[in-house]
Amino acid sequence: MQFLLGSGCFSLANHLRGILRYLVTLHVLQLGAAQLKVVGPGHPLTATVGQSIVLPCELSPSSNAQSMAVRWIRHHISETVHHYRDGEDQFVEQMREYQGRTVLSHDGLSRGSLDLRILSVRPSDDGTYICTVEGAAGYAEATVELEVAGVLVAHLPFPP
Repeated sequence: MQFLLGSGCFSLANHLRGILRYLVTLHVLQLGAAQLKVVGPGHPLTATVGQSIVLPCELSPSSNAQSMAVRWIRHHISETVHHYRDGEDQFVEQMREYQGRTVLSHDGLSRGSLDLRILSVRPSDDGTYICTVEGAAGYAEATVELEVAGVLVAHLPFPP
């Protein structure tokens, strides 16, 4: 009886060691996946109609994003403002409103900069943008709020 109880404890100890090894492995995998992090400005940005604005976004810690997929979207996954993948800008999915008005700095990608420049800001550009990045280390995203201010036009009185 003592022998069976002893071997049962031995078996239980092996089982617990296996569970512990599994949990440690799972934790390490989660840490690895969590290393891909994207950071936005943390406050709303203000742009004026007609001017350009840079929506800042970067990998943290800084790392080369040239081989990653970078996508700036509005509201839904299907509303693509700008898409970079396989070393090139992908314009097929880009919303018509942004065609010819967005620039992702390819030079900055090597430093982890995912900044997007919007040219000739329009009132309709006002709102939430999501900067997403996907690579071997996983997926991450950050939100950037843009507030568009209209140009104030001075009203001159009509001549009498």
